[in-house]
Amino acid sequence: MTFRRFYRYLLVFFIVISFSFASREVVDSSYKLVLFEGSDWCVNCIRFDKTVLKNTYFIEFMESQNIAVERVDFPQRKKLTPEIQAHNASMAEKYDFQGIFPTILLVKPIGNEVISLEYHDQGALEFIKQIKTNIAVE
Repeated sequence: MTFRRFYRYLLVFFIVISFSFASREVVDSSYKLVLFEGSDWCVNCIRFDKTVLKNTYFIEFMESQNIAVERVDFPQRKKLTPEIQAHNASMAEKYDFQGIFPTILLVKPIGNEVISLEYHDQGALEFIKQIKTNIAVE
């Protein structure tokens, strides 16, 4: 019986450690891109996902600048868990989300500076330029 308890505690320990390292990656990010979207119904959100978020140049740029992406989804057909719904509601309240999709915010964790970014069907390179004008790119 004691060996089973030991292994349970060991498993819990490794889970806690792995989550602490995963959350540290987001905290260490110099900026965070917060995207309020309606992933299964908002045409501009779907277009932004396909043309910008999944673009190789955009992904490489975000990684090179250490910018994390947090997607806050408000789907109509897809069911979310109560925990995710609560998290999304708290994010909406925190950033004073007005219900306009997509809403894209560039957040600097130190000082919580929030910069609103515009998406008007531009490609990934144009969107990267918009981000660069709002951050100090080396």
